[in-house]
Amino acid sequence: MPRIIRRALYQKLRDLPEMKEFQRDFELMSCMKLAFVDELGLGDDLDHRASPLCAAMRVSEAGRAMCSRNRHALLAKAENLPACMTCDAGLNESMVPLNVGGIRAGYFVFGGTRPMPPGQSLIQKSRHLLRKNGISFEDHDLEQWIGMTREVSVETLGAYQRIVFLVAKQIALKVTDQLAEPEHTMPPAVLKACGFIRSQALVTDIHLGLAARHCGVSTGHLSRMFHHSTGLTFREYVTQVRLEHAKGLLLKTGKGVIEIAYESGFQSLSQFHRVFLKSFGTTPGKMRLERGISERGSMSSSGLRRRQEGCE
Repeated sequence: MPRIIRRALYQKLRDLPEMKEFQRDFELMSCMKLAFVDELGLGDDLDHRASPLCAAMRVSEAGRAMCSRNRHALLAKAENLPACMTCDAGLNESMVPLNVGGIRAGYFVFGGTRPMPPGQSLIQKSRHLLRKNGISFEDHDLEQWIGMTREVSVETLGAYQRIVFLVAKQIALKVTDQLAEPEHTMPPAVLKACGFIRSQALVTDIHLGLAARHCGVSTGHLSRMFHHSTGLTFREYVTQVRLEHAKGLLLKTGKGVIEIAYESGFQSLSQFHRVFLKSFGTTPGKMRLERGISERGSMSSSGLRRRQEGCE
């Protein structure tokens, strides 16, 4: 399934009333936040303020890098079944996959808890492993943060995993009928429109009428076929193409956020921030910070400011 359509499926799941209700119920039941992230581990994030140690870890670049490595290792481990890992800070995090019709739509994530009472053995082990990762805390602070972290036994965490896995299956059944058609079964006009969007969305303010003329069909007919085949409106697909391009530039280059916004076809920085936050659950700057990527704007500040003023 095309990445853009897979992304739309994640968005639909995230916005389901049943999903939001289950996340609220889980939090009330367990006193842990239940985040829902996409297949790359992006999207909502755990409430790190609930764990003072997690919050302290994310202040430093070394801490963020360690958290990112742990998250990616857990993604690989939870490919098809629930999984749990203990990070080098001594905290447990669980991940439960949500697969719809064989498509990995995302993962439930919860944890940031310690598995046992905060004895000296746990504190010493955490201190040793953190220092190996280039992270050093005052002994008093580390002991206090571990002591303030919620304790959840491995057995209890496993029970929560099984509950979330069962609910994930029920949610998947609900949305199976809403799956977008596989690409090879899409009508030729829709496939042609998708290709046209991908080739033009970054360089022009593309609209439905322009695509309909390119495909030789009426705007109304293309609109209906497009939504039925992809699960997205024409405008939503255009936005997703631009967002995917922007995310790639954010994570693979050091270009400035403003430059990336305009290179990806957005007409203003405010528009870019608004749709990025809605789609990925975080801002461009925070996503880049999570991955430890620094910004090296290739345009001067004055040049970017003039460009922004001309497009707002």
